Amino acid sequence: MRDPDDVRVLVPVAVLAGQVIPDQLIRVLSGTTVVLLAYHEIPEQTAPEQAREQFEPKAREELAELVSVFEAAGATVETRLVFTHDTDQTTERIATEADCDAVLLSNPAPTIDRIIVPIKEDINLETITKVAAAVGRHEDIELTLFHAVEDDDAVSDGEALLSEVANELAVLGVSREHISRVVVVAQNPLQALIEGAKDHDVVVMGEEKPTLRGRLFGETSDRVAEQTVAPVLVVRRPLDPEPDAEDADGPTTDGPE
Repeated sequence: MRDPDDVRVLVPVAVLAGQVIPDQLIRVLSGTTVVLLAYHEIPEQTAPEQAREQFEPKAREELAELVSVFEAAGATVETRLVFTHDTDQTTERIATEADCDAVLLSNPAPTIDRIIVPIKEDINLETITKVAAAVGRHEDIELTLFHAVEDDDAVSDGEALLSEVANELAVLGVSREHISRVVVVAQNPLQALIEGAKDHDVVVMGEEKPTLRGRLFGETSDRVAEQTVAPVLVVRRPLDPEPDAEDADGPTTDGPE
């Protein structure tokens, strides 16, 4: 049975494309169980088995090196190695199979001193708080709890919500001195978040349900990652029951333990 205090983060890495996970981000994730998803996207006409035969030795070598870096920082590491036609679909499947609480959208992070955590009502609040605590317990990191409301009348409710989250973070081991709370009045909450995130180094935010707008303009977390150019930890929402779907890659293999 899984330890309820365990926070599991999926870290997708384009293992043969020279993608680098910043050292500061590795340090921040050191208090979690990191599930390294080493993937290599292949053309539609290429069979995963063929790609595995050609590229697996080099991919495993790169993956082993990355595992050693995370373990040296103190993280518990699990691995998956996949050759896939559809990276997004594979990422979602592995996140579900590995029971991950969050998925990393990686961006450069030369320093990590401040993390912003947007809170939207009480949606998936327990898991968001748990993930924020896991990455925010470091003594040199400040956590900003952020909430946007539509008018002045809702400010007090927003402050009460953030106070509740701050109390739970303190119970989970985050110093109260390192927690600040910001409630803003904004007609465009996403733009307010992007503005608020500009002087922060990492965003921890909840995943939203898929929408038509998201399909047309990109999911909120992707837009935040693009416009802030900061790493984003997307806390996964509880999944709706769905029928099993065929994935676009071959058998998943575990890498070095």
